[in-house]
Amino acid sequence: MDARTQDQEDEAATGKSAKSHAARPLLDRALSIEHRIYLVGAVPIVVAVAIGIVSVFLINRADDARLGANKVGNVFRHVTKAMNERDAYIGAVPERRAFHFQQVGAAIEAAQAGIRSLDPASIPAESREALVSTSDALARYSLQMTALAPAVEESDEILKSMDERLASLLQLTDEARSRQHASNADIVTSLRTRDQTLRETQERLAEAQRARAAIVDGALARNSSEGSDGFAAARIENAIRAMLDGLTDRSDVTEFERALIEWREGGDMSAVLLFIDRRIKIDGTATRSLQTEVAELLTYTVEAHETEQATQNIAVETIKLASRTREAVERRDLRALSEVLEESVRLGDQIASLPIAPLIQTEMLDALDLWREGLENAQATLSDQEGALQGMNAMANGLVLEVSSLNTQLSDHAEKTGFAARQILVFGAGLALLAAAFFGLIVGRSITRPLGKLEEGMLDRAANPESGPLPGASRPDEIGLMTRATNQFLFELGKRENALRLAKEQTEATLIQLQRTQSELIQSEKLASLGQLVAGIAHEINTPLGVALTTTSILKEETADFTGMARTGRIERQAFNTFLDRMADGMRLAVLNLERAAKLVTSFKQVATDQTNDERRRFPLKVFLDEVFISLGPLGRKSGHQVDINCAEAIEIESYPGALAQVLTNLLTNAYIHAFAGRTGGHVTVEASERPDGGVRIVFSDDGRGISPEVRGRIFDPFVTTGRAQGSTGLGLHIVHNIVTGTLGGRIETSRSIGGARFVIDLPAQAPTRQPAKGSA
Repeated sequence: MDARTQDQEDEAATGKSAKSHAARPLLDRALSIEHRIYLVGAVPIVVAVAIGIVSVFLINRADDARLGANKVGNVFRHVTKAMNERDAYIGAVPERRAFHFQQVGAAIEAAQAGIRSLDPASIPAESREALVSTSDALARYSLQMTALAPAVEESDEILKSMDERLASLLQLTDEARSRQHASNADIVTSLRTRDQTLRETQERLAEAQRARAAIVDGALARNSSEGSDGFAAARIENAIRAMLDGLTDRSDVTEFERALIEWREGGDMSAVLLFIDRRIKIDGTATRSLQTEVAELLTYTVEAHETEQATQNIAVETIKLASRTREAVERRDLRALSEVLEESVRLGDQIASLPIAPLIQTEMLDALDLWREGLENAQATLSDQEGALQGMNAMANGLVLEVSSLNTQLSDHAEKTGFAARQILVFGAGLALLAAAFFGLIVGRSITRPLGKLEEGMLDRAANPESGPLPGASRPDEIGLMTRATNQFLFELGKRENALRLAKEQTEATLIQLQRTQSELIQSEKLASLGQLVAGIAHEINTPLGVALTTTSILKEETADFTGMARTGRIERQAFNTFLDRMADGMRLAVLNLERAAKLVTSFKQVATDQTNDERRRFPLKVFLDEVFISLGPLGRKSGHQVDINCAEAIEIESYPGALAQVLTNLLTNAYIHAFAGRTGGHVTVEASERPDGGVRIVFSDDGRGISPEVRGRIFDPFVTTGRAQGSTGLGLHIVHNIVTGTLGGRIETSRSIGGARFVIDLPAQAPTRQPAKGSA
């Protein structure tokens, strides 16, 4: 039965349906929730419109008063701008004064225009006289500004003349410094020349003294001992050569060489010593004379540099004086100008004390006197301007006070008018809010009470699903619609819970079946690596089980979200329908994936076949291979496939023949099914050879289609196959790998992907002893 039928039966059973319907308020029976909300919104709107009509007139009056206050405010800003532009005119450079003068006139004209534009009706009677006084004051201020302009222009001309004279003074100072610098450069050159000559003379004197000492010491050494002293002779020779190199006069060189020849030929050394003594006397006298000359040049150099530095200092002081003058004029500081005059007197004394050319010195003093005269004139002009500016400032201050007072009066008038309008609006708004609150309370109670009952019923059903459908489904409004939708939701939720419970039981049964299959696979001797097979089975069935688990988890979360929405009473029809659709899709997806997992488990059980339980023994490999492939011959005879065996007769191994036969069978079957699919006349080659460590290598190759690089890396993984559409399970090579690496104790790999497949099997000469499986008899 549907939710409506269940609700009617429930109300008939309790006997309360008719009584509760009769007891409902008039709003519940006559109006839907939507109409009640419209009623709550319409009442304050009607009240607000009525009050707004009454307030329009007062608002217009307040706007007129506020407009007048704004115009007076504009007049105040224009007056302030005129004063600021006047200050900018005084402090501007001469080239910008005309612009600021125009701005002052424009600001005054704009202020007067603003006063003329005021509507007399919007201005109180006590403020009209102030308007006339303000207009007259603006006219007087404009006349004073016009009278101030010529005096300022005269000051600019005086300052310009002062700048020219100061520039002349700087030029003369720079010329004096340049002359002194050139003179200093000549003095430095002379000093360097004399110093070099002094060094050379001192060097010649030292060489002569060393030569005389060496000759005298050599003579004393010969007189005191037999033979010649080699060290003394070398000393004499070096000293004489150094002295010859220092002689600059050719006649001196000739005379000294002649005396040396006579002395070396056995003559007296007195001629040599006489020449050396004469050179010592001459060079000694020259050295003392040059030392005196260098000292005098150093003294003159210091004095010249001091003069140049003094000239440079005068230039710096002149620049500082100009900067201070400009700053004092800009600030209109008469005391600072007096200090500059005093400083200029001291600067003149410094110029007069300089040891420079008299002509330049006179020109510098004349330029400074003319500049000082201009500064005195500028000081007098600025003093006259200060009086006019003080009068303008007094008038401007009074003008600002008048305009500010007028602005305050008009603003107060506008504020009073606006306050009356605001009182009416506030009273109307309060009345509208009271009406809205009254109707809102009535309508809210007519909505919240049924919603509360609906919430209690939903919470009760959440705790006890067997309580049956919710009452109140017969209501004609939206709450009744929500109740009917909730009953339908509870019905569908119970049905889906049963389906989820059944799916859970099926999943648990599937897991038990998988565990049983796992136990059976452990008992299989042909699948020596049980862990990898279980991993393969888990990998194959992981997808459907994962989808089923994810779907049920999402359904659980969405059920919890919907329950929360039901508790807060915010469920909409679209949200409820969406939830039902999501539940149906989720359950269908979970059932389909669980059925798929069950089918996979049934298929995997077929893989668990028994393996031949043979014992390890020693056997000839060539005979064994011939017997195995003779028995497998019928597999490829129909398609014309051929198997070639290449193995030496003497090769023997100790291993498990049954397991090795299973490996070769699976490799051959895999080649016939995959490598030679769709063709005849395939060729398989089996080569066996001994390895250096005593083991055996078996190479199984074919000339089929080969193995792609994508598959080759996973060729031994379980369930990897390219023929799943033809029914292949992908376990053949996985079993081969497990037997080779487990039972036979070897390794296997594939080494070619193009031109056929090639499997290389390396086996030990003696296979490891097989451990019995756990749980086997």
